[in-house]
Amino acid sequence: MRLALATVLGCALLLGASARVALAIDPAQMPTPALEARYLALTHQFRCPVCQNETLADSNEDVAGEVRAQIRTMLLEGKSDAQIRDYLVSRYSEFILFKPEYSLRNAWLWLSPVVLLIVGVFIAMRIIRARSALVAEDDWSGEDDAAGSSAHPR
Repeated sequence: MRLALATVLGCALLLGASARVALAIDPAQMPTPALEARYLALTHQFRCPVCQNETLADSNEDVAGEVRAQIRTMLLEGKSDAQIRDYLVSRYSEFILFKPEYSLRNAWLWLSPVVLLIVGVFIAMRIIRARSALVAEDDWSGEDDAAGSSAHPR
């Protein structure tokens, strides 16, 4: 009896887990292949608002499903890709864009790696020059040590 109950509970858990994965697959079909292609392209261009690095097409979160439904509705209403993009950016900010555009507002994100690299090279050059100048100033020779006397106290 216990074995049968454990088997039934195990099967129910497996079915529940697989149902969650199956929800990530979008079952809705668009009426034309052109709309279907646009829908797939759009859902791969936008980021899930909840997940950090998943597209809307790959995410199984409820919010991602709602955004996919919004995109589907807007496509069926005849909205252009630019109108859909503008709507989603106005609602979720530029975070929703998987590949954000270069603008003055986010220029520091694009330029900071280059600036940090230049600063790092400048600092490294100064340190190398300072150390090489110290070596050039040091007039110590190893001959004194060989004779048993040291010119530099320790």
